[in-house]
Amino acid sequence: MEKDFEAALVHYFPALDKTAKKRRPAAKVGERIRAFLDDELEIISDIATKNIFIVNCNGVSFPEAIYKFGRTSIAHEGELDPRLNFNNNSGMEIGDTWNLPPSFITGLSIAVILAPENTAERFQKDYEVAIHEERFSVNALWGQRQLIRDKMEARYGRAIFST
Repeated sequence: MEKDFEAALVHYFPALDKTAKKRRPAAKVGERIRAFLDDELEIISDIATKNIFIVNCNGVSFPEAIYKFGRTSIAHEGELDPRLNFNNNSGMEIGDTWNLPPSFITGLSIAVILAPENTAERFQKDYEVAIHEERFSVNALWGQRQLIRDKMEARYGRAIFST
């Protein structure tokens, strides 16, 4: 099966923007998307890497890289900026280029599904997703951010989230 990460992101970014707009209706598009990604960064990075990390490299944070090199580039240029790719199956490289494992696309997508703003959403057909070897019905996850936060805190053995 061909792994078309760029096509996945073309479909992902409108869902991200719609969710971010529900959370921050008065904010401009870039502000609300970056803020949403920042809000959900622990979940995104945990799903993607089984670790929590906050990174800022050369003045670019993860939310900024996804917005600037991903969403803005796809929306205005029709393709990912070469400074962002998801082809690294063996780790990460963050610097002038953000070379991330494809699992980040999973983390980004699950963060939108988990957003409390999306509690009423459903797919017509249910799907299953594995998060750290635990399987979940995707339709049962809509809006259930707290469920995953609780599981993360239990796994890490400490409080992670302040709200």
